[in-house]
Amino acid sequence: MKSRENLIPIYYRLADDIKQQIESGELKHGDLIPTEAQLGEKYGISRMTVRQGIGLLTEAGLIETVKGKGSFVTRPQLNQLVIDLKRTGAGNVVLKYKLLEVKLVRDKPDFISELGFAGNSKVIGVKRLVYKDDRPAAIEEKYLLYQKGSPLLETQLEYADFPELVAKHQDSVPVRNDMVISVDALSPEQAKLLETEQDMPALVIKQVIFSNEDKPLGISLMVCHKDRFTIQATSYPLSRRL
Repeated sequence: MKSRENLIPIYYRLADDIKQQIESGELKHGDLIPTEAQLGEKYGISRMTVRQGIGLLTEAGLIETVKGKGSFVTRPQLNQLVIDLKRTGAGNVVLKYKLLEVKLVRDKPDFISELGFAGNSKVIGVKRLVYKDDRPAAIEEKYLLYQKGSPLLETQLEYADFPELVAKHQDSVPVRNDMVISVDALSPEQAKLLETEQDMPALVIKQVIFSNEDKPLGISLMVCHKDRFTIQATSYPLSRRL
């Protein structure tokens, strides 16, 4: 039986070894990594395979290649942040959910039509209320293209987060999640649900998940109480995408 290590492509192991040297400080910003010939000899692989590993490191932003000079370790990029949506808004508190509405959307809001959910497309709308410390903290609306023969269970609608719900309900593979964060005033209906004043500023988080054909599979709009919901993000400059 093959071990898990033997199932990992050798070019990935090469890239991971160099990444670990960068993370440990053995290789520093500006250092030249070994040549293709040196890496090929060390790992017993062809130059073509070495280039695949170098390509992974380049895509991850860990190195850059200068023609005629070689590949150099780059400076860590701290401006790329990762938002963990399962933790955002909660901190160490367990969030609770209340399913408010599930319906086929006939009169589509403008932001849905703009993304291609127009014409005869059947769209399912799901609305739930998010509670933190037993107080309403956010209103989340999700819009999914209707998939015949793919029923949505009430437990999924109430408890599954948006990316998970899209992945389970769509035939296409979700490959990208675009997010826009803005501020808007609460409408009378939103203020009533959040038990606060109308026109209060609120944090609005919009997500759109796309397929590998660049078609929208789902849209989420979360309106958050300004005092009960926070955005948390972390930068992993040496660990992303590899």
